[in-house]
Parts: sequence; structure tokens; C-alpha cells
Amino acid sequence: MYNVRRKLWILTVLLFAVSAVMLKFFPSSDNNDAIATPANAQQAESGTSTVFSDGSTERFVAHRGYSNYAPENSIPAFELAGKIGFWGIETDICETSDGQFVCMHDDTLDRTTNGSGAISDYTLDDLSQFQIDYGNYLDTNENLKIPTLEEYLSICSTYGNVPIIEIKNIANYDAFLNTIIASGLETHCIITGAIDDVKEIRARNNIIPVMTIGYTPAPYTDNLEHITEISENRGILYNYPQVDQAAIDILHQQNIFCGVWSVDDTETAQKYIDYGADFIVTNEIPARINHMVNDNE
Repeated sequence: MYNVRRKLWILTVLLFAVSAVMLKFFPSSDNNDAIATPANAQQAESGTSTVFSDGSTERFVAHRGYSNYAPENSIPAFELAGKIGFWGIETDICETSDGQFVCMHDDTLDRTTNGSGAISDYTLDDLSQFQIDYGNYLDTNENLKIPTLEEYLSICSTYGNVPIIEIKNIANYDAFLNTIIASGLETHCIITGAIDDVKEIRARNNIIPVMTIGYTPAPYTDNLEHITEISENRGILYNYPQVDQAAIDILHQQNIFCGVWSVDDTETAQKYIDYGADFIVTNEIPARINHMVNDNE
């Protein structure tokens, strides 16, 4: 009996030792799920968007849709940009008198439609009476209506494009953000605009990257002080002649994104790709269009 008890005791010790070794080198899947890498932990804490973590070195954004081949900020321009394979599609947003959002660069109807007056003076239903009557290839794109923010986001979702949304004239930031969130693209878009607008967005949402817009001839540093007031997920979208390698390096060292607009020739585009610009807004990308394909439909 003594020998039996002794053997059982030895077996128990051996089993305990083996279990300890197994747990050390092969932790359970439950334990793995609880372990967060430093990068994941930092991302969860800061709310940093993954919109730039696709590994791409060439991110082209279609300016107001692919507006060289369809009227700017129109459904055909957005769809063409999606089908061709742009990384992102840029548009401009104005608010109607009944709190709806439409894609229009100007805050008036006069330049691009057969209507007249401020968009903010019309309801969305009122705007449906007008047609887009200005832009490229208008003869093959007839009876175009002013797109809504929802329609634009739906196209971006269909083709997998990143929406680059410039705030032109809105008042209800909460409704604007709710529209984006409802589309499922909150983690896959960028909002740009004047510093006051992007501060309003950041006060309500720390997930979506926000970017101020800079214009020539002012240097990019004019925007730097303002954008650093936003602690994370921030950037500057700047008119490209004022941005060089040193500028992009300085911004990136401070975790500030840098996009450039509007680059329409291959040599300049390649230069900014080499500089490390986070994306390039363009009306045309010669010598690259044949390499862009999007099968998402």
C-alpha cells in the first residue's frame, strides 16, 4: 500500500510540473485574447484611426469625384472614381435649410446648377427641382441632381473608397457625424475644413481623422499652430507648392498627417510619393490610370 501511495504522489508531482511547463510555453487562447500589444493598446487608448494603415505607398484621391471626366461633385463623378480605383473620393458638403447635407463646392447654386441663391435657403426637396448644368462631359451626363451626403457615402462604401469630406457650410455637426456613423464609414473616412470646423468635429468624435486646409502662398507652418491644438488624428491638407520633403518630415515627427492638393502631373505626383505624403488629391493622374483597377461593385 505504501508503494502505491508513493507512486501516486510521484505521478501527481510529475503531472503538475508538466502542466506548468505547458502553460508557460503554450498559453491558452483565452489568455491570448486578453494580451494587447503595445501598438494595439496605444491605438485603443488614443482612438487613432486605421485609415492610413493599409500599407499603401500611393494613395490618390479624386478631387470632387473624377471631375475631369464627369461634372464635379456628381453621382457619375463619384462612381467613375470608384470604378477606376482611387484610394479616396473627395467632396464638399453644405447644409440645407431643413438640416440635410448635399455635395456642393460652392455655398450657392449659381455656378454649377440651373438654380440661384444660397443652398442654406432651400430645403432638400426644393433642391430636387434643380439640375447640374456645368462640368466636364455634361452632354453624356444629363439630368444630374445634386447628390446627398448619404448617396456619396453609399458610393464610397460600394467601391471601398475613403471619403475625404470637406466641410463648406454646416451648422448641425451632430447630425453630420451621425450620417457618417450610420453609413458604417466612421473608421474609414477623413474630415477636412477650416480649423473651427475640425475643432467642432474633434469635440464630438476622436475616431475620425481631421485635417485643416492650407492655401498658397501662405506657408504650411501657418496651419501648424492650430492643428497641434488637436491632440490626435490630425493633419494638414495643403496646396502642394508650399510642401517639400522637410515639411512632411516635420509634420510626421509630430504625428501630423500631410495630404497635398491638387497634383495633376505624373512627375510631381511621384515626387510627393517619394516625400511620403499620406495622400495626393488629383484631377488627373497621367501614366497611372491604367494601373488602377477596382473590381468592387
